[in-house]
Amino acid sequence: MKKEYVSEKTADGQTYYYMYVGSETHGRPTYIMWISKRFLQQDEKGRYYLEFPVKNCTIKQGKKENTLILKKGDSNLYNILIECGYRGGSTIDDVIADEPVQVFHYKVYSSPRGNTGISKGALILTTANKVKVKWSRGGRLYGASASGITILYADGKKEDLYCVEEEDLQELKDEIETEA
Repeated sequence: MKKEYVSEKTADGQTYYYMYVGSETHGRPTYIMWISKRFLQQDEKGRYYLEFPVKNCTIKQGKKENTLILKKGDSNLYNILIECGYRGGSTIDDVIADEPVQVFHYKVYSSPRGNTGISKGALILTTANKVKVKWSRGGRLYGASASGITILYADGKKEDLYCVEEEDLQELKDEIETEA
């Protein structure tokens, strides 16, 4: 499970909660996501945070392209960030699920202009309880894998398969089933 702390804004006596998603040129966020308080949890210091994956939610796009509103619904929201290597980049090649998915891609610059690397991330909204994400990355990786598949589960479990292709994984799975 991944915790993301949120910020508060008060107007007309109401408190609204939001978080920045992504960090592009000079720290500008890709999205500003406004969050219903029902999804927030409080830590021992009284700070609110959002824990991914978020269950029973939906995302509505605001009037501006970079505004998202997280409200009650019937989907699951997953968050994944693929860290890039030094002076490199990362890509999310494919998102695979049993149900239709809605993907909100974002970038995280490692420096104000992205010269030391640009990582890619995604908010994935779907009714499926499992999502596979195929990814790759470049740059100076210092021994880290250049590609892989990450499987995210609705209960918060995460599995990483490095340097393996989907076809090889399916062939191995078929071989195991024939032995059984």
